[in-house]
Parts: sequence; structure tokens; C-alpha cells
Amino acid sequence: MHFHYLTELIQLSHEIEQLGIPNSRSASDEAGFIDTKAKVLEILRVLYGEKSREFRVVKLTYSPATVVKVVNYIISRSDRISPQTKAVNM
Repeated sequence: MHFHYLTELIQLSHEIEQLGIPNSRSASDEAGFIDTKAKVLEILRVLYGEKSREFRVVKLTYSPATVVKVVNYIISRSDRISPQTKAVNM
């Protein structure tokens, strides 16, 4: 996975978590979520393609928690699949 995309996903995950903090959800919070979700979708499109499960789940959901879970799953998976493990598996 490209390091640039990984760091951007981490940053977007934190932005979504901040939007999901229980308080009076305003229209600006929802607009912020939609913008952040679009950025996440663009990264997922580049990394995995539009037919990937990750892309489809994020595209179909309206829940910030679900988007954060998908992003955290990708981050944890990328930690397990480091260049060293790829070299060993070849």
C-alpha cells in the first residue's frame, strides 16, 4: 500500500471520528462527513478499485462509524502486510 494513502486514510479517519462525537449534529457536520467520505472513496478507488468490498461498503453507508471501521480495518491489514512479509511470502 502506498504510504501517502495510508497516512491520508488515518487523517480522514480522525476527521470522521470528530464528526461522530455525540453532540447536536448540524448540517455542517453532515456536509463535512460527505466531503470526507468522498475523499475516502477516492483513495479506495485508487487502492482497490470500485468493485472491492471496502469501496462498496463505504459507498453504500451513511454511518460515520462504519466508515471509520472500514478505514481502521484497512490500516490494521496494511500493518500486517508489510514489505517484509510480502518478501517472505514470495
